Amino acid sequence: MNNHKLTKKLQVLLTEDEVASVNRCILNDAIETENRPISVSAWIRDLIKKELSLTSSEQQSYIKSKLKNLNNK
Repeated sequence: MNNHKLTKKLQVLLTEDEVASVNRCILNDAIETENRPISVSAWIRDLIKKELSLTSSEQQSYIKSKLKNLNNK
């Protein structure tokens, strides 16, 4: 993990079933990797980072395609 100071908090409201699913995912990951389970906060942080990196790639691709179309006009 990089050395950025974590300073902002986000709050998420989940149903009991959703919380159970998150905990199940965390435990399954721990069993598969033979490591201790990570915290829910760390798991959700990783999930958000993955989604942001995917979105960033998609946005860059979209912007490049739009710029290319503008240049062709």
